[in-house]
Amino acid sequence: MERGGALSEKMKLFWTNPRYRYYRIALFFLLLVVVTDVAVRVYFLRRGIVDRNPGNTTAAMDYLFGQMKRAKHPKVVFIGSSVTQGYGNCPPGKHFPCLVGKELRKYPQYKNARTFNLSSAGNRFGDHFGNMVESNRYQPDLFVIAIHLKMFSVHSSLIDPITHDEVLYYFRDEPDYQRGGPKDLFKRFRVKDERYRQIWLDFQMKQISGLYKYRRLIGYLISGQHQLPAAAMSDRLRAWLGILDEIMVESYDTTHEERNADYLWKVIPSHVVQLNYHQCEAFDFSDENIGWLTFKDLCEYGQKNNLNILFFINPINHDFVDQKQFFDWGEVMPLFKQRILSVTRQYGYQVVDCTDRIDPRYFSDLDHLNMNGHKQMTQILMPHILTALRRK
Repeated sequence: MERGGALSEKMKLFWTNPRYRYYRIALFFLLLVVVTDVAVRVYFLRRGIVDRNPGNTTAAMDYLFGQMKRAKHPKVVFIGSSVTQGYGNCPPGKHFPCLVGKELRKYPQYKNARTFNLSSAGNRFGDHFGNMVESNRYQPDLFVIAIHLKMFSVHSSLIDPITHDEVLYYFRDEPDYQRGGPKDLFKRFRVKDERYRQIWLDFQMKQISGLYKYRRLIGYLISGQHQLPAAAMSDRLRAWLGILDEIMVESYDTTHEERNADYLWKVIPSHVVQLNYHQCEAFDFSDENIGWLTFKDLCEYGQKNNLNILFFINPINHDFVDQKQFFDWGEVMPLFKQRILSVTRQYGYQVVDCTDRIDPRYFSDLDHLNMNGHKQMTQILMPHILTALRRK
């Protein structure tokens, strides 16, 4: 009894004695952090907060994987780069992976269908492969994976097989792809041990803290910008000073409806045209291209794990190519498609050729689509997706 009384007295002193005020402040702060962290985790259990990756970041990946884990079947995973992501002038809910989901839910047998757009600007086969491996943990019914001509460009900005090296963590349970394994991705992706330790630590921190895990999405909900607040403010300041990239200025100064106009590719800034020239100046379809090796490994992994995969070749603006003479369509495209089919047929996968099937009015540049273009892509892919789901 005396011991209990002494303990009670000490507790009373802790809450009332001025000498303990800093400890009380620290305790309140810790409690606030814990409660906030729990609240953030609970909040991000909700579906529909974001439906794709933003721009060229992977800020939404943890949220999308969390949703994928809890979703009912069928689950359809879209993996691609900026075209599939809806980069540029396609707002959330208007990109074709989302539209496909809406179309699927019109069928009674697919009323619970969910589509997940894991695409992000700049993604290459290494990113595709990693996203596919991680998605496979949540047993999707179908992968719809983009193949882009620009992935085989020899331009310096496109020759690496990976853009977001954090996807290497997704191979953590795949010994064949670990350092020293027969398909050592550390060596192929040129990721040093020090960098991988940073990646590993980042993912461990995400497990510990929901605030850390969803930090960029929290900023998006507050500001409407997927960038961190400091970066968003910097862009605004540079726009005001007139030194911001013209495309970014346009995104700030125009509405989505204005950017959905026909033939936007006819009025794009000259430096964007020049970038397309660089990206299309030469292509490497030989076995020496590391992109082919990664693509083959992706197909081999899919076959080995009995994954249901539907590939599609990204649309290209044929009129724009001919007008600007980016490359010889009649020479490049047949060779490109032949090489793609030689790989996919080897592993028994179907490829939907979308290269020349989008109305030229619906392009905003060489390959990105406006909202009408995304609607047309939905119409093109839907029959193939339905067939692939029935095959599952």
